[in-house]
Amino acid sequence: MCNFVSQMKTSELQSIKQRYNIVGNCEALNNALDVALKVAPIDLSVLIIGESGVGKDILPRVIHDNSPRRREKYFAINCGAIPEGTIDSELFGHVKGSFTGAIGDSQGYFGAANKGTLFLDEVGELPMATQARLLRVLENGEYIPVGATEVRKTDVRVVAATNVNIQKAISEGRFREDLYYRLNQIQIQMPPLRERGEDIVLLFRLFAMQMAEKYRMDKVVLTEEAKHMLMRYKWPGNIRQLKSITEQLSVLSAERQITPEILARFIPQDQESTQLATIHTEGDHSFENEREILYKILFELRGNVNDMRREMGALKKQLDDVQNGSATTQATTPLPATQLAPIAPIAPVQTVEPDLEDAVAEEYVEPEHELENLNLNDLSKQMLEKALERNNGNRKKAAQELGISDRTLYRRLKQYGLVLLLSLLCISCSVSYKFNGASIDYTKTKTIQIADFPVRSSYVWGPMGPIFNNELKDLFARNTRLIQVKRNGDLKIEGEITRYEQRNKSVSAEGYSAQTELSMTVNVRFTNSKNHDEDYEQQFTAQKSYDSRQSLNAVQEELVTQMVKDICEQIFNASVANW
Repeated sequence: MCNFVSQMKTSELQSIKQRYNIVGNCEALNNALDVALKVAPIDLSVLIIGESGVGKDILPRVIHDNSPRRREKYFAINCGAIPEGTIDSELFGHVKGSFTGAIGDSQGYFGAANKGTLFLDEVGELPMATQARLLRVLENGEYIPVGATEVRKTDVRVVAATNVNIQKAISEGRFREDLYYRLNQIQIQMPPLRERGEDIVLLFRLFAMQMAEKYRMDKVVLTEEAKHMLMRYKWPGNIRQLKSITEQLSVLSAERQITPEILARFIPQDQESTQLATIHTEGDHSFENEREILYKILFELRGNVNDMRREMGALKKQLDDVQNGSATTQATTPLPATQLAPIAPIAPVQTVEPDLEDAVAEEYVEPEHELENLNLNDLSKQMLEKALERNNGNRKKAAQELGISDRTLYRRLKQYGLVLLLSLLCISCSVSYKFNGASIDYTKTKTIQIADFPVRSSYVWGPMGPIFNNELKDLFARNTRLIQVKRNGDLKIEGEITRYEQRNKSVSAEGYSAQTELSMTVNVRFTNSKNHDEDYEQQFTAQKSYDSRQSLNAVQEELVTQMVKDICEQIFNASVANW
């Protein structure tokens, strides 16, 4: 009878491994999966501990899919990737006007995941104030959105994970002890890769096979000596590091049979790399987060300095060109007295009037034979025309390029009779929107209901959902006179962010990744209650690439913001283009 039960248990575990593509047979891994299956039907909080890169994100999905909540929503949130200033809004939502940029209400992840499961990865990185809010939700299901006064209820099962030594964090005052006991109703330990023995060889074989199938190359194979060397290595980066080394071997090694000599060239042998990076001794302090923040700040500052250097160079060139052009005009072709009268002598830059300073700073590059027949007003007029054409009629960008204020630009547009030109440029050159909302029959269509799009992607970057939802609502608010309502709108837009992923876009001559592409896909359902012929359901996708030498954390916010803007514009065009 015991053997029969053991066989059933083994069969169930193997089924789970095949379903979630889990490779390995070590006892510690089997115990972790067994505990996850046992606790899945029971609505208790689960804390998963383990080093970075061991695959902690698999267990929450196993728990959710085998629980009574499996038909409800599942969200995976990386708490360490959300800025401290916005994390309360991301988790618990906010009300309109609670802070700058809060153009509408947001229910947050705890509101969106009601009746479902919420996976809080890197929970040890939460700020202390957020920990207090989280404790209240776990105890009685109550929370207060940012800026709100009323208490809201939610029924969410929380599964948390961390690679931080929680006991040490509690002693240092960085983590609440009561929250730890509330999260740690059930604890699951994920084993590090160095303790999984022959599983290392099985994982290597899997990654090598995936590379061979994906890029149609011969699979790399380990010799017996290389297998032993692989199992003796400490693997501070765990499965993530093993996959990276396997991919490097598949691409860079000329030999398909990997010997210890070949393997030694790809495995770090220095003392620092072989230490266990995630286990800290007493008195140690990790500056990883601080270092990432400083890198990001320095990168942005460098970009700002480079932009300023380019702008100063362009302004100097413009000033030289205008002055040289004016001198050439006066020297070669004297103007009639009637035209010379309004031209004042060129004064030093420090003492000129604001209007004259603006005129000197404006860009104008024309052949000398055309300059000869122009007076100062003509030069200024043509500068404005060129700037407006280059910026597709965008008055603000044109003013910035010319180095003048918006008010000065508009005053000169009226002076030179270019207001009509500006309107024509805005109509003919605008590529952002096919439609600006001006043709809607607002007597029939008055309201629009835009639901918050949940994130259904297997990989989630915390701020992505709120950034998208705010941009979409703001886009319709800027370009239409439709009133945004929470229910029963004349128009209704809903959907979900279905995919957010990255892939290797190109490889350098040395065999390393050169460019990485991020992609984002959104599924949209549009309903027009006044005219259902215009209803549609469609997917919209945007891609952005970045240099693989850059950290994803350094460019993620900028690229996601750009992709969100592109997709929102696509949705806007598809929704209103037929009117």
